[in-house]
Amino acid sequence: MKGRAIALGLSACVMVLAGACGTDALDEAGALETAESAATAESSYDFYPDSNYIICTSASSCPWAGESFEAYADGSLVECSSDSSQRLHLEVTSGCLSSRYSGTWRRGWTSTHNFRALSRLYVDGKKVGWKTAAPSYRAHIQEWQAGAPEWAGLHVFARYQTENDLYVASYRKDGLVTIKKKLGGVYTTLAQKMLRAPATRTWHTVKLAVSGDTLQYFVDGVLQLTAHDTSLTWGTTGLRTDYMDVYLDDWKIE
Repeated sequence: MKGRAIALGLSACVMVLAGACGTDALDEAGALETAESAATAESSYDFYPDSNYIICTSASSCPWAGESFEAYADGSLVECSSDSSQRLHLEVTSGCLSSRYSGTWRRGWTSTHNFRALSRLYVDGKKVGWKTAAPSYRAHIQEWQAGAPEWAGLHVFARYQTENDLYVASYRKDGLVTIKKKLGGVYTTLAQKMLRAPATRTWHTVKLAVSGDTLQYFVDGVLQLTAHDTSLTWGTTGLRTDYMDVYLDDWKIE
C-alpha cells in the first residue's frame, strides 16, 4: 500500500510541470484536491527545462523522501546497490539495507562497511533536489566492526548533486563533529569541533539543516555546528554509515 501511494504521489508530482499539481495535492493519495491548491503550488518547484531539474522548495511538496521501515517484514530486503530500482522513494548506492525488528518495532538494518542511501534522485527523468531542507535520521550502533577507522561514523547529506558535489555533516567514531563540502571530489571542512565518541547500544539522532547559505548540524537535538557557504544551492538528501552494525529509523526531511 505504501509503495502504491508513493507511486501515485510521483504521478501527481510530474503534473506540476504543466501547472496542474498543487502542494496540497502531493499527499500520499496523490489526489488533486482543488483548483485553489493547484494555483498556490507555483512556489513548490522551480523547473529548468534546459537542465531537466525539479527543485523541491519544501519537504511536503516532494513526499517520497525518507523511511520509517513500518512496511517491511522482519528480515526482508529493502534494497541493495546491486539493484537500486527496487524502491521508488530511495536509492541505495552502496551496500544493502534490510528490515529487522528491534523489540516490537521495525527498523532498518545494515552491516555494510560503507553504506549509503539517497532520497529519490529522478522523477520521470527529471533530477530532483531541495533548496531548503533538514534531513535527519536515528541510528543505534550495535557495535563497531573490526578495523573501523577514526573517521567512521554517522553522516547525513544535503544538497547532494553527485557523489563529488555535496554537503555532508558527520558524527565520527573519535567524537569529532564536522560540516564539509565536497566540490569536484575535493573535501573542504566548513566547521568542526570535538564532542564525544558516539555511544554504542544508544539511539543517536543527526540532522543537517540547510537554508540559503546557512548550514546547521544537530546531534541528539542539540545544535553543534553552524557554517555558511554558497557553493551548492540545491540537491537531494541522504545518509551514510561506516564500519558498523547499525539499526536505522525515522529517516525524514523536515
